Amino acid sequence: MSIPAEPPDIFAADPYPLLFHAKETALEPMVDTPENRRRGWQRIVLFAFYFRPDALGDVDWRAMVRDAFQSPDRSRRAYFGLFPFRWRSNWQDSFETLRGEGELFVAPVLQRLIFNRAPQQVLNWVDRVAQWPFERIIAAHLDAPVAAQPAALRRVFGFLRQSQERREGVLPEQELALINQIDQRLRGVMPPPQGKLD
Repeated sequence: MSIPAEPPDIFAADPYPLLFHAKETALEPMVDTPENRRRGWQRIVLFAFYFRPDALGDVDWRAMVRDAFQSPDRSRRAYFGLFPFRWRSNWQDSFETLRGEGELFVAPVLQRLIFNRAPQQVLNWVDRVAQWPFERIIAAHLDAPVAAQPAALRRVFGFLRQSQERREGVLPEQELALINQIDQRLRGVMPPPQGKLD
């Protein structure tokens, strides 16, 4: 898939989720600006791909409850004023690292929980598809179509090959802590990862 820099057009119908996640605290009013929509989009993307981004700091729960009573929006949609997010000052770096320049990548959850269970079968499929003379990939999520040729498809699945390095910074280990915990809990339920191939 590929992550667009700007929120998808569908959010124009209801920008509330973007504006909610753009806030820094429960006390901050939601203001509909292009910058706030973009900030909310970037934070939602971090949640979607990492589940618990490293850029999310620890929350002071007492302060969170106190702020909820003073929040300008205590509606059900605003979780009754509760705002359990405290973003670190460098949170945007995490988004930029994940997004890159909008080029193709394989979602972290697929890399760590799905495709690594049967790497040879996945690579066989990639090699079959990469024989087609395509110029674009239509991803199921986010940005599409993405300009990409067979070599790009092979490159993004390089995480399954030990001899091929993945794009630097796409999957920082600190961002994958929760996904790695899920992987550990799934041991015994799902086949274990087979490791990278030579």
